[in-house]
Amino acid sequence: MLFYLGLICFVGGVYFLLVNLNLIHKKIKSDHDKPAEARRIDNLLIRIFSVTLCLIGLYLIWPSKTASVAVISSNPSSNTQSISTAGAEQWSEELKEMLTKQCIDNGKKTAIEYPELVNDYCKCATEKITQAMTPEDYTNWMEKPREEQTATIRPIIQTCADIMTKLIELTQTTKPTKEDLKTK
Repeated sequence: MLFYLGLICFVGGVYFLLVNLNLIHKKIKSDHDKPAEARRIDNLLIRIFSVTLCLIGLYLIWPSKTASVAVISSNPSSNTQSISTAGAEQWSEELKEMLTKQCIDNGKKTAIEYPELVNDYCKCATEKITQAMTPEDYTNWMEKPREEQTATIRPIIQTCADIMTKLIELTQTTKPTKEDLKTK
């Protein structure tokens, strides 16, 4: 969409500049009824406008250098996040496995009761983190205070956490209680 707007701005700027320089649509009636100073100012304003339109058009057309940088939705309540895969290519399988193992070690209490769910959660979180961050970004992130770490990582892994929480809730509701076992 912006590409087309940029194209229109650029073409419009070139058109106005060519008309102002009398290269196309040569004027039949001259502006001799205006003072020379007024004609110069009009021409200068039209040329400035034309060049500005061309520059805006080029800015909108030119491919963005930041398109490959990971963009993470800052809205933690949204279930969809737009994350590019800029960081994923830099993570080796060994680093990914270490990250997953670290996650499982951090969730030992939950992993004892729900080992498969925690394993799936950690794989999901590792995938999200490796897509959003390079290994260097992750190392820098780990050196930050705990609150800042949490604020940064929560939007990235929120969907994984939501899925695990729902699955744990479903598992708990389907587990028979001690009273149910006694009645059988």
